[in-house]
Amino acid sequence: MERLLTPSYIARCAVLAMALEVSGTPKPGNIDRDHDYADTKYEDFIAAAIGVYPVMERAVRSDGIGQLILDACEESTSWQQGGNTHFGAYILLFPLIKAATSNFHDLQNTAINIVRETTVEDAVQFYRAFGKVQVKMKGSEELDVADEKSLDEIRQRELTLFGIMDMSSKKDMVAREWTNGFSRSFKAAELIYERRLTGTLNDAIVLTYLDLLADEPDTFIAKKYDLEKAVYVQGLAIDVQERRMTLTELSNRLYREKINPGSTADIIIAGIFIALLRGMKV
Repeated sequence: MERLLTPSYIARCAVLAMALEVSGTPKPGNIDRDHDYADTKYEDFIAAAIGVYPVMERAVRSDGIGQLILDACEESTSWQQGGNTHFGAYILLFPLIKAATSNFHDLQNTAINIVRETTVEDAVQFYRAFGKVQVKMKGSEELDVADEKSLDEIRQRELTLFGIMDMSSKKDMVAREWTNGFSRSFKAAELIYERRLTGTLNDAIVLTYLDLLADEPDTFIAKKYDLEKAVYVQGLAIDVQERRMTLTELSNRLYREKINPGSTADIIIAGIFIALLRGMKV
């Protein structure tokens, strides 16, 4: 029986997507149910995913996306001590949640229209959220999230949140989803959904994660280290696909080298969310 897409149901799909992504294993380089980092644990991701539910449910109403991202970051960090867990995922999930509420049958185009209608105030709240979770990246952005003057500059330049994402899209694959019509998120959803029909959900998530990793250099790695490191990881993922290395060997190498493809994980969360909305069962 087809479920009604109530605010509660849509929010539960979003929370479940975050919990399922972090539980998939082995997911090379990223935290999963078998792997922690020294300062962030599997339980931190689970606590953040569940704790943010009220914001996800509220997202179906009129709150701006920037405010929702800020509120989600505040709620998330109040439940755990592992710091930033889902910042990139929030950027993808909130437009999709709003799209599911207003026009589920044309989810992708509706999400495209929603992000194009974001405001200057959305951009301001987004930058406040960015500073709150203290995302640390190598290099500097055009607008410094730690500098209050950046908020004034956003207002003076009348930069919308879509404008911010457009500026960032060349170097950030999560931002690029906004400008490319959430293409990789919907690709991930299709792959996960199809694989789940004939196999386990864990394998569907992990193999799709590998596909995305092999398809494009992860920009979280590029920002944290450099593009060369991201291309190196992409090459290793291709080695696994072509059976020159096992998935477990890749996983052990990335954990040993402390390389985590965080942007790819964010897109997987969006993909799981879309697949759940379409009726995929755990």
